[in-house]
Amino acid sequence: MPTEPDNAQGARAPRLSPVSDAAEAYRLVYHRVATLLRGRDEVGEVVVPACPAWTIRDTLAHLAGAAQDVVSGDLAGVGSESWTRTQINRLGHKSVDELLDLWGGSVGLLAAQMTQGAPELAAGQLIFDVLTHEHDIRGAVGEPGDRTADLTYQVALGFLTTMYDLAFRGSHRVAMRLTTPSIGTVQLGDPDTATDQPVISLSDFDALRAFGGRRSERQLSALPWQGTPPDPPPVARNHAIRPPRHDLVE
Repeated sequence: MPTEPDNAQGARAPRLSPVSDAAEAYRLVYHRVATLLRGRDEVGEVVVPACPAWTIRDTLAHLAGAAQDVVSGDLAGVGSESWTRTQINRLGHKSVDELLDLWGGSVGLLAAQMTQGAPELAAGQLIFDVLTHEHDIRGAVGEPGDRTADLTYQVALGFLTTMYDLAFRGSHRVAMRLTTPSIGTVQLGDPDTATDQPVISLSDFDALRAFGGRRSERQLSALPWQGTPPDPPPVARNHAIRPPRHDLVE
């Protein structure tokens, strides 16, 4: 996707990561989740606060099932509730270790598919999904792990900020400047047409959770905005990213 040069404030347009980075990021997330959960079948029925309709077993069934579906090309309704529900119905009876084995069996094939011509946007969306669910699971077991900048955040936030930029430019009303350690300062939306132009600096983890559908509108308003907090907070609402009704504290 074309990018724009840095502007006078040092901001740049969002950039999607190369698919080779996305493939490596996918392997990293799988390895971390497998290290966290291997041999812990007792946590399978723990409810995931970030996805209260799901248990950890359900979340793993989605991750393993999505990997299988992408590898097999079963992408009808990809990302929809019915697509994920089918995965959970298919695999949700399996143990934690069985689900990790099934997911692991698809990791190499999926990573290879990404590097053989997958669109950067689709690859970034996949990393955004798996990284989000890694932290959903970590929240459920109370083991936050490493929240500092790494390749997984760079890829996921590259996708997320690209989607926000497209949404804001489509509305012509909102623009935002966001700074995080892994992506620097990015300009989202067109500041020349927007009536509201909030500015914010966040950690990679907080940006992922805030703008990835894991913070309520009250929590979004309470973020460290420069100047007056925007009302309502800027959110690129679509079928996948919506603020939850209730606060999520992690």
